[in-house]
Parts: sequence; C-alpha cells; structure tokens
Amino acid sequence: MNLTLPDWVPWWVPLVLLLPALLYGVAFLFMPFSVIGLKSRLEAIEARLDEIQTDLRHLSLRETRGNPTSADYDGVYVPPTPAPRRAEPVAERPPIPQALYDDDTPDDRPPPPPHTRPVRRMDPPRQEPRVNWPR
Repeated sequence: MNLTLPDWVPWWVPLVLLLPALLYGVAFLFMPFSVIGLKSRLEAIEARLDEIQTDLRHLSLRETRGNPTSADYDGVYVPPTPAPRRAEPVAERPPIPQALYDDDTPDDRPPPPPHTRPVRRMDPPRQEPRVNWPR
C-alpha cells in the first residue's frame, strides 16, 4: 500500500505521525506479560489444570483398588447370538421382458446379400440452419 501525502504538507508531518506509531509498536514488543494481564490469567489456568489432574489421579486410584460393590456382569448377562442371515440370490442377468410379438415366433427375414453395407432407414432430410441470412 502506498501512502502518499499532498505536496503542501511539510516534511516533518510524516515524522510526527510515524513516531508515535513506532513507539506504540515497540512498547508492545518489550512490554512484559504481567503488565497486559496475561501472566495472572496463565497462572490461574495452570493452577486449575493441576487441580483437575489430581482429581483424575484420585479417581483412577479409586477404580483400581477393586470396589467390592461393583458387579461382574460377564457371568450374569450373555449377549444374544445374532440370527444367521439368509443369502439373497444374486441375479446374474436382468429379467427378460415380455415378448413384443403376438405369437411366439418372430417373422423370419431373409439374410442380406453378401458384401453389402448396412443401410439406414430413410428419414426425411434434416433442415440445417442457414448461416447467411438475407439482410
């Protein structure tokens, strides 16, 4: 971004505007975290994390001691065995549609003569759009 000032501004005005901005940036670089208030917040978070870790340690020790009131459900509950799944027949080909003929045998056509090319059915000629329209 190019910041330009008009020609009528004296040479010392950009320095006066730039100097406080530089001092503000340097103050943030050299300012200790305790001045901003981050140090006390980080210490509070660290203390709370220590409390949570000790609570987790106490809970894990309580679980490993072998609580006599805990029941062993392996002998009481037997999960049901799943029913065997029936294999569905896999279709090797699609079903055959009904016959299009009235009777069971199609009309026999004579084979084409040898060495002939297949011929398309003669449709009416297509109307192509005209490129050169009269103006």
